[in-house]
Amino acid sequence: MSAIQRFFSGVTETGDQQEPNLRTRYYRNQKWEAIEALKGLPGQFPSFRLIHVDESRGEVMLECRNGIGLKHDLVVTVIDITPLRTAVDIHAALRAKFVDFGWNGKIIRSIYQYLDRRLSKDLSNG
Repeated sequence: MSAIQRFFSGVTETGDQQEPNLRTRYYRNQKWEAIEALKGLPGQFPSFRLIHVDESRGEVMLECRNGIGLKHDLVVTVIDITPLRTAVDIHAALRAKFVDFGWNGKIIRSIYQYLDRRLSKDLSNG
């Protein structure tokens, strides 16, 4: 999805074929370690709220309030690649019917920066 489409749709997803800031992140950790790190995110950033964790599916649902008070719904998916390697993808959607103004991308970058500090980033895939 292009930046213009994301701007007007209010939805942003990460993936392997995205611009560098929105690429899937790979970590040299087990799935449960990434999920535990994500569970700790609301304790570090009060704008986040943990909604639901499904460890068997590797999904963590979060809510985030941006700087102007709008809510974003986030689904962070943690996928086992090998026993000691995981991939993390994020789907962010603005709950209101407004234009995104780049907030989803900022929220995704902040989650990845948080994970980069707590997990071992796999540099072989970006």
